[in-house]
Amino acid sequence: MKKIVRQQNYLRELINSQENKTITKQTLRCAIRAVLEPLLDNPEAGVVLYRIIHKNGLAGLLKRLDFSEIEAFDFSDESENLRERVWADTEFICVMTHRFVAILLWDNKTDSKNYVRYYSIFNSKLQDEALDIINRNSIIDIKQYQEKFRPDRRDNILLNSSIRRLTENMDEAAKDAVLGFAEFQVQPKGYTADVREITHEVKNQLSICDLYSEIIKKYCAKNNIEDETILNGVQCIARAIKMAGNSLLSLKTTQNKELKQCDLKDIIDTAENLTKIYFECKNIEYKVESKANLKIAADEESLISVIINLVKNAVEAFGKEEDKEENNKNGKYVKVKAEKRGEFAVIRVLNNAGKINEPEKIFEKGFTTKNYGSGLGLYICKKTIEEQLGQLKLEHTGDDYTEFVIKMGLVK
Repeated sequence: MKKIVRQQNYLRELINSQENKTITKQTLRCAIRAVLEPLLDNPEAGVVLYRIIHKNGLAGLLKRLDFSEIEAFDFSDESENLRERVWADTEFICVMTHRFVAILLWDNKTDSKNYVRYYSIFNSKLQDEALDIINRNSIIDIKQYQEKFRPDRRDNILLNSSIRRLTENMDEAAKDAVLGFAEFQVQPKGYTADVREITHEVKNQLSICDLYSEIIKKYCAKNNIEDETILNGVQCIARAIKMAGNSLLSLKTTQNKELKQCDLKDIIDTAENLTKIYFECKNIEYKVESKANLKIAADEESLISVIINLVKNAVEAFGKEEDKEENNKNGKYVKVKAEKRGEFAVIRVLNNAGKINEPEKIFEKGFTTKNYGSGLGLYICKKTIEEQLGQLKLEHTGDDYTEFVIKMGLVK
């Protein structure tokens, strides 16, 4: 009679070896989206290995994977890809392409049902440790993919340490948000802050952190590190985190925005630096014009946030490359202009992505033209500008171009 040698849960041992802090399941879901969504948004040759038992908050993402043309293998207990059911509460996702390999492992067996212990590796020779363990318990030969997708054979210690630190910082921000919401619930009558609005703003800024971490990974993976690029990325991450922190702080205060004398050119320059990431790998011209030395009365951080939101919306309006052939012919662009008009400073954000449907509803709370939008972005932008005694309006939308205009009072 053949002797059966049972597998062990070596994945759990690997997770323990990295000695990371535990993170919330919400932060974990953000990390999973960060490694998988770039591939889903821009499909290329690659493979996804995953074992995700607890699909709360991820069902839509996994459905997108199922309907994509990306090769993917499910290692849940119900699948036919396992030799033995030995992984219990241990889950993972591995994304492998020619440009990057990202591996997240996590174990749900912790002191709290809301936390997990995790392990992460990005573009590292150590990726083979996790993949070899998975391969031992896999009916599918994973080694063929290990050989095919090897963007970097060296160990990027700094890269992996930086991303783990970013993950932990995001987790701390999430905990602060929860604390802020708890305080919000016991505020006295007359407290009017809308938590959903603040959450929307935080998500916008943290998306910048996430995207810049992708840039860091690409540079490290190629081993072509340019100090100026990394420093700029780190500075933008720090600035975005600060802005997110200020938004979270709004959960704990009823104070109105503090208007101060600001240099409009500095605001435009900062917004330009933070929004360049949205144009990465996209065939869209980004042109910013702000030559006039104008002083305005504004809340600097929130005005920058509004410009970021408008530019981000302008980029997203183009949709996928194949969906906008007409724009490709004409040359896609997003333009930001700052100029003086009478007693006001005017900021214009333009794009030629096409006409906005139902423009009369564009600033209504809950109205959105996006498939997955919240309908809060432009509502918040308009409210934010009006709180600074300014004006935001949709100046024009048509097949030729769309233009949003911000008007702010000048300081003499």
